[in-house]
Amino acid sequence: MKIQLLVLICCVLILISCSKKDKVNPNTTQTSSFSFSTIFQDNMVIQRDKPLMLWGKAIVGDKVVVNVSWNTTPFYANTDVDGNWKVSIPASPVNSNPQTISASIEGKTPIMVSNILIGDVWICSGQSNMVMPVGPIAPFTGVLNYPDEIANANYPQIRAFTVITNSQASPVADLPNGSKWDICSPATVGNISAVAYFFARKLNTDLNVPIGVVVSAVNNTLCTQWMNKEAFLSTNDAAGGEYYNGMIAPLINLSVKGFIWYQGENDENQMVAATYTQLNTALINGWRTAFNQGALPFYYVQLAPFDNGQTGDATLDDIALFREGQALIRTNVTNSGMAVTMDIGDVLNHHPPNKKPVGERLALLALKNDYGKNVVAVGPQYSSFTVNNNTATISFATGTADGLTTGNNFPLNQYFFVAGTDQVLRQGKAVINGNTIIVTAPADTPLPIQTIRYAFTNFPITNLQNSAGLPAEPFRSGVLDVK
Repeated sequence: MKIQLLVLICCVLILISCSKKDKVNPNTTQTSSFSFSTIFQDNMVIQRDKPLMLWGKAIVGDKVVVNVSWNTTPFYANTDVDGNWKVSIPASPVNSNPQTISASIEGKTPIMVSNILIGDVWICSGQSNMVMPVGPIAPFTGVLNYPDEIANANYPQIRAFTVITNSQASPVADLPNGSKWDICSPATVGNISAVAYFFARKLNTDLNVPIGVVVSAVNNTLCTQWMNKEAFLSTNDAAGGEYYNGMIAPLINLSVKGFIWYQGENDENQMVAATYTQLNTALINGWRTAFNQGALPFYYVQLAPFDNGQTGDATLDDIALFREGQALIRTNVTNSGMAVTMDIGDVLNHHPPNKKPVGERLALLALKNDYGKNVVAVGPQYSSFTVNNNTATISFATGTADGLTTGNNFPLNQYFFVAGTDQVLRQGKAVINGNTIIVTAPADTPLPIQTIRYAFTNFPITNLQNSAGLPAEPFRSGVLDVK
């Protein structure tokens, strides 16, 4: 009798279990095997004026039907042997009205992405100064005036996608789950990269176009860790690569407008400047090849003044040499530009809080070069100097030094050094003269003046700028064996 009762109880439990299984949504498993790539989510921005590549996963043999709200034509894709599907949607002009994308397979629950805007998408990469958010999130203390910046960040046409850190030994097809698109608002902006936000805000307010920023950056990373394998081969470098594999490679099918980059702090002590010039050049060329969208614009940030190791020695110039290596990237790479930060650094902080000018200066480069706006995008750039006895007149590249002045009309910071025939650097006395600078050599300088340097040390906070408020670039007029 006890055995019969036990059998009866077991049968009842089995029936209950089967009943529960019958009540599970039959599409749950099927839906989980049918998906868009992680980048395609609600609230995203897609790139205008370029074909939109959509891709995802399904069961091998499935036929996917894709519909987009801005085009009445359905689009079809077949899965490959690994269950990947991909479809190309024709280019669309800018559209600030919310749009949708839906994909379906017969017998399965359709999947949908909604509240999409069509505008421009920029990938924002690098290390901690690109990661640094608007708000005070450890280890960062927040940008300058962050309470006001957060309170006023009501820009619904700006959308940000922050990629979760993902290191991989070889390229992967998709980003890690958990990354999502955020609509820019006081509730979300505190977590968004400050440089990316200020960059996007400047573009959005000047162009009235939706802007999407995909922030793929990691603290304390090297340039080599963001390079693809092909770029390594071009430089004979066999190290790094892992963040490219996990955080850039999954994006290469995404149509984008261009890239912004803030990196170099980790490399400044590990290589000579020429090596960084070569590596960053290879990175840019490698990314452009991988994305296969032509010479996509690449704008980057020159390192700010910083007393690395807090030495207090104002004559050291190792970071100045590294900045020079960064500046030379523009010579190697077409459609690139550099934002200068010599006036907004913090001598004792590698993460200066004044990030608004950084993002806006990157945006000015894009506005001028990619959007055809009549704006001044760079500060004074050294061209040449002429000598008259104990003075030298510094001239700048045409159009970069109009209306030379100083920040807040303060006295000119005297970061000008000259060397005479003995090749010894001495600090000169500089004055603004129209669109030029006149530097007077110290009395003990053996004439004639042979070389000039400006702000060519590790941590000079400068204030020389043009009428647009953009700082003069540091320079040395020639390479001498100076003492």
